[in-house]
Amino acid sequence: MKRNSLALVLILSMIFVLCLLLTGCEDDPGDHDNLEEPEITVEYLSGEYAEQLLRDGGESTLGTIEIEKDSEGACSLTVHSMVIVESSISDDGYYIADKNISNTVPLSSQAMATYIQSPDSPPEVIDLETFISKAQKDGEKAASKKKDSDPPEKLYNVYIIGGSALLLLAKELPR
Repeated sequence: MKRNSLALVLILSMIFVLCLLLTGCEDDPGDHDNLEEPEITVEYLSGEYAEQLLRDGGESTLGTIEIEKDSEGACSLTVHSMVIVESSISDDGYYIADKNISNTVPLSSQAMATYIQSPDSPPEVIDLETFISKAQKDGEKAASKKKDSDPPEKLYNVYIIGGSALLLLAKELPR
């Protein structure tokens, strides 16, 4: 009898210890929900993020942009393709040639953008609404002083995937 009760106490103790150990191994349901987002910088957007969009089947186009909002607030983006051509003829050592190709796509509400305030400042990441406002003002300014000899005011590398623009990177012109 003493042996049976000792064996029973021992078995119950082992079951209790195993229950305590196994509950410590259980996954917390929130453990896998916390993905670390990278810091959104110009370097990240122009490097890792842009490369990922291209790997996922996106395409990149260099050009000037026009943004129009419809009555529902959705934006469409028109990209006028350009190319930077090295030239000893111009004082800057290059000129910007129009490819005469335009493409209009929806601008994703999740799009990321960089903007150059002035030719002397580097690109900076800005929120989409501010970017749209600034790009529309730039477009109005460029249209008001447009001559055939004037270079485009601002160029962007536009990344389009799945028929929508997801990334607009302000292009620094050579000096």
